[in-house]
Amino acid sequence: MSESKLTPIVPLLSVAEKSSQAGKPAAIGAFNVNFYTQAEGILEGLRRADAPGIVQASRGACKFQKGPDKIANMLKAGMANTKHALPVCLHLDHGDIPAAINCANSGFSSVMIDASKYDYVENMTTTRVIVEYAHSVGVTVEGEFGKLQGVEEDVVHESTTYADPTLVPNFFTMSGADALAVAYGTSHGPNKGSDISKLAVHIVKQSYGGMVANGLQNDHFLVGHGSSTVPQELIAEINSLGGEIKNAHGVPMEKILEAIASGIRKVNIDTDLRLGITATFRKYFTDNPGVEAKSEVLTKIKKALNENKAVVDPRDYLADVPKELLREAPDGTELEEVMVLVKERIAAHVEFLVHKFGSAGLAGQVSA
Repeated sequence: MSESKLTPIVPLLSVAEKSSQAGKPAAIGAFNVNFYTQAEGILEGLRRADAPGIVQASRGACKFQKGPDKIANMLKAGMANTKHALPVCLHLDHGDIPAAINCANSGFSSVMIDASKYDYVENMTTTRVIVEYAHSVGVTVEGEFGKLQGVEEDVVHESTTYADPTLVPNFFTMSGADALAVAYGTSHGPNKGSDISKLAVHIVKQSYGGMVANGLQNDHFLVGHGSSTVPQELIAEINSLGGEIKNAHGVPMEKILEAIASGIRKVNIDTDLRLGITATFRKYFTDNPGVEAKSEVLTKIKKALNENKAVVDPRDYLADVPKELLREAPDGTELEEVMVLVKERIAAHVEFLVHKFGSAGLAGQVSA
């Protein structure tokens, strides 16, 4: 198997910026991954759209797979097995200092340091520590400014603290970060609330304007976190198949597109994929009654789904599956049939989103 090369985040976001400056607003889709087939599905969606893309793993995903090196090897194997030749970045999502250093040393091409719990000065200082280390080993860095409401791994914010756009240029300059997630009212998880008045896209526009005024926009980039759309048809499907997901709302697509037009160059998507995977597993068991009878692995998965009607995160119902089964192509295993369906579900949604985000067709424009 030939070595698959991963790309830092800057060349990808730079292409989106150039497209935007040319009158075609664009952002690169960043999709969270937890297991091999999920990675293949993301890659397939990117291939169909001829789009560069970011595959990102949280600290929880790294723990789930027992190390960031396992995530890196898993993605590279997926790229090699599918002969994926388009630019792909492997990015740590919401890391702390130890996680960022570990991932930078384990094959990731980009890392995020989330020091948003600190005050402004300590946030910049902490981010700078990772920037100095990561840049020395060729890895790019994303920071976070402001606080997004909701739960992301062990980061919990009860309410949103909007980023101050007047301080964004200084944050970039003082921290050295390549990208910055600015809080403008999006939130983590499937329950983002139905009130879109809290989405202050003007913060993005003002932040980007400050970057332009300081000549930063060509090599520094704004990021939108918590941007899953949470398709209501997916919620309805899951609930019709035995799930009980309530009060689930996403970010309206028109608001994501407004944010992209205002300066966002990376859009994070996690919950959408979790919902699609969960719907696929529930439909598989409904369409194939008794299929779990001859498989201990499928029995465990179905039992976990039955016991938690509100489950969204696949790591919860795949927790007892041997990790070796989830790090490799499922061909010839008891998971093969359902994982084929999972891959297609993910690929279709990724393809749809990157077309919406304006990054379809940009893969060939990414510089090495």
